[in-house]
Amino acid sequence: MSGWNTEHWDFNERKTAGSFVAKEHGCGFATLLVITGPFAGTLWWDGRATSDLIIPLSLDHTGGARPVTFGEWLGRDSWDLLPPGWGRA
Repeated sequence: MSGWNTEHWDFNERKTAGSFVAKEHGCGFATLLVITGPFAGTLWWDGRATSDLIIPLSLDHTGGARPVTFGEWLGRDSWDLLPPGWGRA
């Protein structure tokens, strides 16, 4: 079982390689800032705690959900940049 747990942990860590937690929201949720690759400078919602999904934070989820840049994110609440239905209850 230990080998399986190690593989599972390593796989999940690779999902967020090249990013770091820009803001911790508690309960396993976080806003990630990507610092390498084609999405460098954009922010994503780490919702793996409940849905196993990492999705872009966006100003326009109905128009393609282009991930927000760091400058667009500053001063905003990450919860408000989630797709409809993902916000706080």
